[in-house]
Amino acid sequence: MSVSIRRSSASDASAIAAIAEKTFGEPFYGDRIDRLLKSGRNYSLVALDAQGILAFADNFITVSETGTRRLELDLLAVEPKARGMGIGRRLIAESLLLARELDARLLRALVRSENDAMRRLCDSCGFAMSEQSYDLYVRSAGPGSQAPLDAKGTHLVPVETLAYSGIWIEGCLTRAGILRALSHAATQQLQRVGVLVAQTDRVSVQLLADYGFQRLGTYDWWTLKLKNG
Repeated sequence: MSVSIRRSSASDASAIAAIAEKTFGEPFYGDRIDRLLKSGRNYSLVALDAQGILAFADNFITVSETGTRRLELDLLAVEPKARGMGIGRRLIAESLLLARELDARLLRALVRSENDAMRRLCDSCGFAMSEQSYDLYVRSAGPGSQAPLDAKGTHLVPVETLAYSGIWIEGCLTRAGILRALSHAATQQLQRVGVLVAQTDRVSVQLLADYGFQRLGTYDWWTLKLKNG
C-alpha cells in the first residue's frame, strides 16, 4: 500500500470527522472542521492511499507566557485497518517539519495516561514525558462576571481545536485568573475553559471546584524540543 501525506483541505473535513469519532468515541462535526481548515488557523495533515484518507494529525501554535512558540500536536488518529504501518510516526515527522517552518521551539502532545498506543508512539519518536502527571479540569464557558483588573501571573492561551474553541489557563491559578478566563471566554463566545493541575495541588483542585470545573482525566505532557530551541 502506497501512503502519502499532505496538508489537509476543507474537502477532507468529513473524513477527518469520521476517523476522529471512531478513534475517540465522541462526536466531531464536519462543518466545524471545514470552517477551521478554511480559516488556516490550524496545521492539519492527512495520510491517504488510493482509496482515501487513512489518518490525520491536527496541530496549532500556542505561545507561552515567556513568548516561546509551541506547536501543539492536539489530535492524531489512524483508521484501524491502517494501524501498525508506521503512519503515526510519519505524521509526527511531518508535524516536526511544520514546527521548524513555523519557528516553534518545541512540538508537544498532551496524552491521556491510559492511552498506551499514543504513549508508545511518542516514546518511539523521541518525546520526553513530563516528570509529573496532571489532572485536566474543564468547564463550559457561560455568562461571566466582569474581568478583574488584576490577575497577575495568569496567562490565557486561546485555542481552536477540531472539537472546540476555548481558553487554556496557564501560570499561577488564582480566583482573579479564573474570573478573567471565564469573562474572556464569554465575551469571545468560546465554548470551554480548561486548566491542568498537578495531582498533588489540592488547593487548586478545591478552587476549581468552587467555580464549577469538572475533572476529565489524568494526562502527561510529551515534549520534543527542536535542536534550534
